[in-house]
Amino acid sequence: MRLIRNMKKQFVTDLRAGQSVQDIFYLVGREVRDRRDGGSFLILELTDKSGKIYGKIWDNAKTVIELAIPGNFYQITGSVKEYGGANEIAVKDLTEVPLERIAKEDFLPTSRFNSDELLSELKSYFNLIKNQFLAKLINNFFDDEEFVEQFKTAPGATSVHHAYLSGLLEHTVYMLRLSQSIEKIYPEVDYSLLLTGIILHDVGKIKEYIYEITIDHTYEGRLLGHIVMGYEMVNAKIDQITDFPTELKRVLLHMILTHHGHLEFGSPKTPKFVEAFLLHILDYTDARVMMFRDATEKNKGAKWTEYHQFLETNVYIKDQE
Repeated sequence: MRLIRNMKKQFVTDLRAGQSVQDIFYLVGREVRDRRDGGSFLILELTDKSGKIYGKIWDNAKTVIELAIPGNFYQITGSVKEYGGANEIAVKDLTEVPLERIAKEDFLPTSRFNSDELLSELKSYFNLIKNQFLAKLINNFFDDEEFVEQFKTAPGATSVHHAYLSGLLEHTVYMLRLSQSIEKIYPEVDYSLLLTGIILHDVGKIKEYIYEITIDHTYEGRLLGHIVMGYEMVNAKIDQITDFPTELKRVLLHMILTHHGHLEFGSPKTPKFVEAFLLHILDYTDARVMMFRDATEKNKGAKWTEYHQFLETNVYIKDQE
């Protein structure tokens, strides 16, 4: 007997205020909050491949929370309301949907680019790494077929930028493209070190996220984060290479730890030399350009978007010629 999967018809980005909702969403998280009248209400963080929306349950919150378990899929019934300039769902009912009835393609967005072509392009940069120890380190990672498949498939985030399958690979390749002029303009930059830092800076993301049915954090991802896990992965690979120079190990690991650039962005240290600074700038640049791209594509026909938390502005959408 063939199993019938529940295909979604209502996606987050298509929901509008006043619209009724009856469809499946993935529950990322939940939170009970106090109401002014002394009662409580429940906030649900719901997602599908198109984005995220919050649902609110105003009655029986403490009872419903026992039924709403993060990491599961639920049939949500309710209506879309606008609050504070953003849409949310006033949830009337939710029912758990078995995993085997979920259509994977409804919850896993993918890169617009061919992942095999992106991977081939990434590998073309390996020959530009002139330092023999750094070249050996990169080969040790990419000679591992399981690692390559994970790196090729992993998302770059759960939201904000590159939040889709092969997002990590796409983000890395774009940073490599951006780096190409640096060697000619700034000859004092150790380009081999910079390339290695670019390729490995987000390597911890293959362990930070799950992405079999939907994109979410692993327990280790939430508790440790990709910077710490990436540091551990690179450090372990370096220790497998005989006579790897101490100074080279020191500076490369520093680049892994500092690529977010600022303490408030999650880096335990700030960049202390030029290659670390450039890695941060390239990472920052590609992430922000993708945020502008996403904001523009999701708001076609508008001139302004809502305030963007990470860009710290409302995005102006230029007229298209």
